[in-house]
Order: sequence, then C-alpha cells, then structure tokens
Amino acid sequence: MKIFLTENAEDNLWRIYRYHADYSHNYADEFQGQLTDFIFTNLAQFPKLGTLYNPSQNLYRLVYDGRYNIYYVEKNAALYIVYILDGRLQLNLDIADPDMPLPSLG
Repeated sequence: MKIFLTENAEDNLWRIYRYHADYSHNYADEFQGQLTDFIFTNLAQFPKLGTLYNPSQNLYRLVYDGRYNIYYVEKNAALYIVYILDGRLQLNLDIADPDMPLPSLG
C-alpha cells in the first residue's frame, strides 16, 4: 500500500528532529531514520496495525517507541500520515474530538 506524508506530518517530523538534535545530531539522524523506516515498512504491509482512534474521521493511531503517536487515514487505497506527535502533547487529546477537522491530505 502506498504511504504519503502530509505537509503537517513532515512538519511534525522536523520538530521531532530538531528536539533530538538539540542533544545529539547523531541520535536525531538515527531516530528519524528508524521512525520513517517503521512507518513505511510496517504500515505498508499492515495498514490496520494501528487502532481506530477517531471513528468519525476514520483516523488510526499507532504508537512508536512507547512515546510517539502516528495518526493516519486510509483513502483511495493509500495511507496518509497526518500527525506524528509526542504522546505528551495536548493535541493528542484534541484529535479524539469527532468534530476536529483533519489537516489537508494533499
């Protein structure tokens, strides 16, 4: 299955990278590589690996490394990663609201 990162997800990845790079560029590079490999390898093979988090938006959540939440939707035989968030952020709770609009998939 094809997987696309939305602009929003790319921005989330960049923020995670910058946070880790404040401590170690090597760690930031390694973590980013492992995270993106996890997304593109596992979700491509097992698109229902995550749990349905917001049924009204058909939004799934997959937890990575016990701390990062990957949110995605399936549309037109593809997966669109819409958020990649530190699990401690308030936005994780806001996303559960059925009336919260998702960022653009295009």
